[in-house]
Amino acid sequence: MRLGIVASHDSAGPQLEGLAAAAAARGWACRCFLTGSAGRLAPSPRLGELARSGAIRLDVCEHSWSHFGGGPAPEGANMGTQFQNAELARECDRLLVLPGAR
Repeated sequence: MRLGIVASHDSAGPQLEGLAAAAAARGWACRCFLTGSAGRLAPSPRLGELARSGAIRLDVCEHSWSHFGGGPAPEGANMGTQFQNAELARECDRLLVLPGAR
């Protein structure tokens, strides 16, 4: 199973972390894309640990990252564009979108 998770709001952090960890525990390939205010989730210790271990791939929209804080990319996170979002949608068997609160 290849699971894709797209988060667009920083309030989706707990759900994103839990789903990514559960997918990794099941041995599923998991790819996450953070856009909008969800870019603020990139420094999450839990997501970083999963990404650094290779359990998930963590891509962050570079525009969102710079708009909502910026700085050096967190270790384990790949800065990219909406192309990585489209690539995730094409490559994954299932796709979850976590819009979060407005």
